[in-house]
Amino acid sequence: MSAPQITQLSGEAFSAVRIRQPMPDPETIIEIPCVDAFSIIVQLQDFSAHRLWRGRRLSYSGGYRQGSVSLPFMGDQLRCQHRSGYDNLRLTLSRQMLDDLQAEQGGKKIGVFRYEQGGAQDPVLYHLAQAMLPALQRPDMANRLFLDHLLLAMSCHALERYGRVVPASGKTHAALTAAQLAIAKEVIAHHLDGELSVERIAQECSLTRSHFSRAFKQATGMAPHAWLLRMRVERAQELLRAVPTIAMAQIAQECGFADQPHLTRVFTRLTGETPSAWRSRQRGTVFLPQ
Repeated sequence: MSAPQITQLSGEAFSAVRIRQPMPDPETIIEIPCVDAFSIIVQLQDFSAHRLWRGRRLSYSGGYRQGSVSLPFMGDQLRCQHRSGYDNLRLTLSRQMLDDLQAEQGGKKIGVFRYEQGGAQDPVLYHLAQAMLPALQRPDMANRLFLDHLLLAMSCHALERYGRVVPASGKTHAALTAAQLAIAKEVIAHHLDGELSVERIAQECSLTRSHFSRAFKQATGMAPHAWLLRMRVERAQELLRAVPTIAMAQIAQECGFADQPHLTRVFTRLTGETPSAWRSRQRGTVFLPQ
């Protein structure tokens, strides 16, 4: 038997937890806290033996394939028994958060999610879960806008596919006006530290979160979190040009990166070269890597 390995992130209306346990105690029955929320559970590897009770009734006994999902209501007095090794991501969303999202889109309040008891194969949720794993591994480097983007995408997909939500026929969302786009860019530019939510920017533009996210990407070709990273790198380039002797650690701090390695990874991914190499090229000198 082995202890579970747990990494997690949490906010006001959600929690995201990755739990890995190669050898659980097959006889232990786990009491799950009863709350008014829903879980989106994504299996990151095959899970061959599991039991789930709702109240006194055994609701499921069997396994799940990698990439399968289940979406239980957490107020159903759930108990479970892990009878084989597993690795999954569990995103828990409050009912209020989902109801608010539905209201933004003109939908009805959620009742329950309907899904296959053995876990439905869902490539969309599986890939979104994979995208969230690095943030769980390094919470200090988690980009708030990126997390908001993932949460919004996973929530909307779950509501549309499993919540039996009927989209409004022919309903379209207007593009951002030039003024709204300017406001959004200015708000992001003034919050390079990343302590900024999609909801805050949407409010500044007098839009809902889902409308703003779609319209911003349509206008710029990238999601808000990607725009934030680009702005951070552009600010780093300004500092590298203006202050040739500035330390990389100081640039990372002033531009909202978690640390110098984080700066180097993002800078290199977006520009094709390290900050040191970029600075040397701007000065016309030969860069000799250490």
